Amino acid sequence: MVGGGGLAFHSSLVAASSDQSMSRSDVTASVETTNGRVRGLQSGGVSRFLGIPYGDDTGKRRFQPAVPPPSWTGVRECFAPGAQAPQGPVSLPGVPANWDGPGMPINRAVQRAFEGSVPESENCLFLNVLTPEASRSSKRPVMVWLHGGAFAVGSGLNPMTEGSALVRRGEIVLVSLNHRLNAMGYLYLGALHAEFADSGNVGHLDIVLALQWVHDNIAAFGGDPGNVTLFGQSGGGSKVGALLGMLPARGLFHKAIEQSGPAVTLVDQADAAMIAEQTLVVLGLAKTDVHKLQTLDRSAVIAAASAVRLLSGVPGLTQRTLAPCADGRSIPAHPFDPIATDVSRNVPLMIGTTRDEWTLMLSMDSKFGRMSVEEARQSFSVFAGERHAAAFELYRSARPDDSPTLWVSSLLTDLMMRTDSIVEADRKAAQRTAPVFMYRVDYEPRVMNRLLRAPHGIDVPLVFGTLEPPELIGSGPEVEALSARMMQAWINFARDGDPTQKELAWPRYDARQRLTMVFDAHSHIVTDPDRVTREFWAAGSSA
Repeated sequence: MVGGGGLAFHSSLVAASSDQSMSRSDVTASVETTNGRVRGLQSGGVSRFLGIPYGDDTGKRRFQPAVPPPSWTGVRECFAPGAQAPQGPVSLPGVPANWDGPGMPINRAVQRAFEGSVPESENCLFLNVLTPEASRSSKRPVMVWLHGGAFAVGSGLNPMTEGSALVRRGEIVLVSLNHRLNAMGYLYLGALHAEFADSGNVGHLDIVLALQWVHDNIAAFGGDPGNVTLFGQSGGGSKVGALLGMLPARGLFHKAIEQSGPAVTLVDQADAAMIAEQTLVVLGLAKTDVHKLQTLDRSAVIAAASAVRLLSGVPGLTQRTLAPCADGRSIPAHPFDPIATDVSRNVPLMIGTTRDEWTLMLSMDSKFGRMSVEEARQSFSVFAGERHAAAFELYRSARPDDSPTLWVSSLLTDLMMRTDSIVEADRKAAQRTAPVFMYRVDYEPRVMNRLLRAPHGIDVPLVFGTLEPPELIGSGPEVEALSARMMQAWINFARDGDPTQKELAWPRYDARQRLTMVFDAHSHIVTDPDRVTREFWAAGSSA
């Protein structure tokens, strides 16, 4: 999801940790970790250990792999989230410079629920553990959440992803984490100096370090290190996809869920090197001055790298930008191109999107809902590449009752999220090794006369059971029932690799039938629900 967090949410956590009237029963017993003992806070049947360090200050090793944190003596109080990574600008197709569209009340509410009020720091490698009970007597499934934010912004814990409801419902252990983002995590300098060979993926190497911490420590919190599921949404979904093809992550997780964030391809190494070279130009540095990036003000480096734009025919979350790259080292090749990676061949996958992802972004524009046919045609020429004219006629004829604005939204939904999710599912299923489950969220929140239909991000509060913010997701028995259905599916998949529920069978996906779970007020299985547009884009890719 695009955005960064709930001031009141984080302030309440800090206030709770400093409340002198807190009874001792609210503080957990200490838990031994590989770096020292920690204790958290317990309420509502959930013990929360927030801000546990899993890596040392990355400012000491900027653009290089992080190392474990120094050990401490005594008991560390983990009552509040740790610092978030330095944040950067987000640039996505169709998002206007000036936000004045009819969807702004929803977008502002999402931003408030997504953003973090904790400080930004290069000392940002912290994770959070929520568990029913921190005891080695239990071996609960572990779910590791990777936050969204287009690889540029975000943090692991916010009001939308406060996972207590998920932990209570599923008897699972939930881990969320912060890691390096934007230029600090994904600026590839390896072509300029061997010391920075891993720099294009240090943000993901941070995640690997966190997963190693989970492997070594989660049993003490009641979790099973042999049953770890990764899940993430938007940029977080793409993070999961990149990890599926990442050699050092192999064996550290056992199932994967990608929500609205496919990762068929990553940034090409040559493109990543070009972004770095142009960043140096923006900063007025020669290639031989690359080490100066380690001491420059981080804001200047982030701004310069984020300002670099490589022209690209068709948009995508992980193409020609600050994102993981296929560097031939930790990520030897694109995860799902031309075929599915063997690195995670045995890992079951659940993957899907919402039906109308891009309405959330387009609704920031004052033209949302008022775009003319010719304006829509022009948008297709910008976003749809050489086949823009044929694409325009296809979307107009396939959706005759939609407005021109919604034709553009459907196009960007497919180009950014849906089409590659199907490609990834097809190629993973073709391995005939681990099961694949495909879904689409069609539920239209009963807010603002269903202005955004089924937009980007509604799956997050549904899966976490927070139903925050209500401006996005709505409220009432219908949405609560859908949330319970989706939560249970995610829990079942994390527990044994099959999201089927007693009242709702969910068959495996294959490229023959393309059976897809459609989550709605009445959830059901549909055969190949995106056939028309899927076949159009598939024909273009094979031409």
